[in-house]
Amino acid sequence: MTPTGPEELCDSIRDRLVGALTLATGDRAVGEELAQEALVRAWQRWAQVSRMDSPEAWTFRVGFNLAGSWRRRAAAERRAHRRRAGPATVHVDPDGAEVEAVRVAVAGLPPRQRAVIVARFYLGHDVAGTAALLDCAEGTVKAATAHALANLRRSGLVPDPIEEVTTL
Repeated sequence: MTPTGPEELCDSIRDRLVGALTLATGDRAVGEELAQEALVRAWQRWAQVSRMDSPEAWTFRVGFNLAGSWRRRAAAERRAHRRRAGPATVHVDPDGAEVEAVRVAVAGLPPRQRAVIVARFYLGHDVAGTAALLDCAEGTVKAATAHALANLRRSGLVPDPIEEVTTL
């Protein structure tokens, strides 16, 4: 369904966009801020966005691009803090241990793997949809998914697949 106006687009994707960007950044407040910025950009450019095949996909891509910029700025800020030997600020949400374990494990993934995991398993996109969202090849999505799942297995978050054992 194509939204009839920017209000409908915002209403229909806001919660999922906030959730995806929260997982991508590891911080709920940042996820909300980036989602708001992506929705504002869609609203401001509605004349062009409304003619696109998927205004929703465009808005999610803008959100992921903003998250990438945020990560780069945050990394530069951390490096600057380390150089001047100042204390780094750590933000911990008061969520349950399982939620925190997922956030930590997903946040520990490289950016491409993190984006693929969020798009595939949080947003529910298939390989083709994830490739379109992240503007990459389907093979890249498959490889990044395999690597990310392997990393999550090593962290203990995702169980190893059950292997069949045959006995004679």
